[in-house]
Amino acid sequence: MTMFSIPGMLAPAMAHVPGPLLPLILLVAALVLIFAGGTLAKVIAFIVVGLVGAVFGGALVAQYISPQWDLVGVLLGFVIGGLLGVALLSLGIGLVVGYAGYLLALDFGAGSLIALAAGVVFFIVGLVLARKILDIVTAIAGGFLLFNVLTYFGLGLTLSTLVAAALTLIGLWVQLSSGRRKARPAATNVGGQPSASS
Repeated sequence: MTMFSIPGMLAPAMAHVPGPLLPLILLVAALVLIFAGGTLAKVIAFIVVGLVGAVFGGALVAQYISPQWDLVGVLLGFVIGGLLGVALLSLGIGLVVGYAGYLLALDFGAGSLIALAAGVVFFIVGLVLARKILDIVTAIAGGFLLFNVLTYFGLGLTLSTLVAAALTLIGLWVQLSSGRRKARPAATNVGGQPSASS
């Protein structure tokens, strides 16, 4: 039985890339996804949508205000577009989770209204937990990619599975811990000193 291999599938499409370089690129990508995938996804969303916003912002300012102020429009468009991109990423996660909840309710025999209500509840949960869901999904995707790269290098199924699973669990802990630290700043009491609980 032929083993599914991401490096092997990408090799024909990247024939101009030196042989050993492609698996190394995928190895780095896997580690980045495992340990910082959630942050990377937000950065990419911010930059991509921000660039679109910069184009529209510069064009609108140049057309309706003055071409001399187009740089201001570019900067404002980039920032506003970037923030919108991050918000849309969370919204997209909420929609996916909500739709999954809707389908799940239908599979359990719920009526359309109950399934719709379940979808709304799952949507809200997905929206609230978007950061954690993104961290989990990217870490698992990175672990899967790492497993493929390791088997491509000939480590064997058992060792590749153990290494990929261990690094994925460590990456999950790193990403989720980082998210908790950002969401919970150090508590201070009225005197400005850290409280005993912190």
